[in-house]
Amino acid sequence: MSGEQAARRETVTGEPRRVRPLPRHRAQSEIDEQTALGGAYVRSLMRSQLRAALGGFAVLALTVATLPLALRALDDDAVTWWVLGFALYPPLGLIAWWYVRTAERNERDFTHLIADRPTEGRPAVARPAVGRATQGRSAP
Repeated sequence: MSGEQAARRETVTGEPRRVRPLPRHRAQSEIDEQTALGGAYVRSLMRSQLRAALGGFAVLALTVATLPLALRALDDDAVTWWVLGFALYPPLGLIAWWYVRTAERNERDFTHLIADRPTEGRPAVARPAVGRATQGRSAP
């Protein structure tokens, strides 16, 4: 082998490909540009907020509508004043607390959607990998 030189390996490379990074806030730009997708995002937030408001209102209306019947059934002035003065406020406070908590959760979920980050406690949505194997070519 002394007379014969070993073939030297050469690395053949092409021009480096420039990969354009995805915009960081795609959903935010969709909303800012008022596209159909951005409109769908905003409508989704509005629907969830409306659902929370209607749920809270339904419970409140049911409580207020049945209150005269309950007070009439009690037929005692002292108990009626006690119910109106003290017992009614904790359920109203719970309804308000539930509504505020639900509205803030809806806004937090929307903010995480806009920021392209998964919400705490929820798994991230798997996105398909883009590469040579997914473009119809078989992997080597």
